Amino acid sequence: MFENDYTINGKHATYLKYMVIDAKIFTRYIDVYMNAAVWGLLYGRNSQKDPSADRARIYADAFANERENCVFLYRLTMMLDESTPLTPVERVDRTFRDDAQNGSKEKLSANLEIFHGYVLGGIEVLYERYIDGCTTQNDYLSRIHELMSTFKDEISGISYEDKLAKLMNG
Repeated sequence: MFENDYTINGKHATYLKYMVIDAKIFTRYIDVYMNAAVWGLLYGRNSQKDPSADRARIYADAFANERENCVFLYRLTMMLDESTPLTPVERVDRTFRDDAQNGSKEKLSANLEIFHGYVLGGIEVLYERYIDGCTTQNDYLSRIHELMSTFKDEISGISYEDKLAKLMNG
């Protein structure tokens, strides 16, 4: 798991490249990949591989450097994914036992397909939220700041309505 190159195709490759090369929001493709897993899971966004011609490859050495983080994100996704009805025991098995070390390559392959669906969906979310409508580096930075502030408020339990009411009441 996370030992080989991984190729992203089509619009997802285009989005990934744009976030790294043009917008410079992320430094490496692997950074987009890991963030996309989180955003895809958070927003319940799953996507299918796009067979179009554009390609972006994440090399095995990038996975080797980030293996621990990728495995954590994979396990988190397997535990929280509800696309397949599973009992709690089956969910734990899928998360911690269904991997190649235990000889379940078919199960691992199916699980990685689920995980990569979230990664691809997360790439779409990242592109829509960070890039769509931005034209300058300042636009990107403003958008990132806005999104991170909103995300921080959501984690802290502060609703948009409460924040707006506080601003209006001075």
